[in-house]
Formats: sequence, C-alpha cells, structure tokens
Amino acid sequence: MSFAGPDLPAAMTVPRVVWRSAIGVAVVLLVLQCLTVGSPVFNRSPAVVPAQARLHVDPNVAMREELMLLPRIGPALADAIIAYRESVRPGRAFLCAEDLDHVPRIGPATVAKLRPLLRFPSDGAKYVEAEVRVP
Repeated sequence: MSFAGPDLPAAMTVPRVVWRSAIGVAVVLLVLQCLTVGSPVFNRSPAVVPAQARLHVDPNVAMREELMLLPRIGPALADAIIAYRESVRPGRAFLCAEDLDHVPRIGPATVAKLRPLLRFPSDGAKYVEAEVRVP
C-alpha cells in the first residue's frame, strides 16, 4: 500500500516515512539532551554534600563507618587510619590534619580535601553530631 503524493517520491511508502520521522525525532531529542546535561541545572552536587559540610570527624576516636563518610576514604583506608592510630598512640595519634599524612596511602591532596571536615582535640571545638542524609 503506497501513498505517494506530489511531495513524496513514488518509491517512498508510509512505513518508510514513519521510520524516517521517528529517527529524526530521536536525533533531535538526543541533541537536546546533550545540550542540557552540561547546563548548571544538571551539574548540582549530590544530596550528601551539604551533610558533609556539617560533618566534623575526630580521626582519633571515629569508628570505621564515620571515617568512610569522608571523601576519598573507603573501607581499606578507614581500616588503615584505625590501625595507625592504635599502633602509635590510641586516642591521640592525630593532633592536626597533617598527621594523617603518616598513614599509608594518604597524601597531601587527601589531607587538603579532608582538613575542613576534621576536628582535633587541639581545636577546642565541641563534638558536633553529624547529620548525614543518604539519598
């Protein structure tokens, strides 16, 4: 069944027109999605970041789960921090953020990233309960 009109070639049938129209619509939608993904609306930070801003962890007494809330700290690195603090001076191994540099696999970049999220006994700051919202 062919519906060739004055604007369509005789060989173009209805299914081909529908198929080509569907491809055209898909291409337009794909281009629009690519343009909007780079916009600031789609580049928002995850919901955990505001909670991390209020997070103050004392690495001298923090449990493994608390340490893993920090950026760049996974299970293995949390275990390494706990092992280091227990081998050096339990409860007073870290007097400042730079002391974390002594833990294997923690370098200056990680220390700089963690510094605002840590608290130490020398800070004189009271412990603030972390409010963590997991999406």
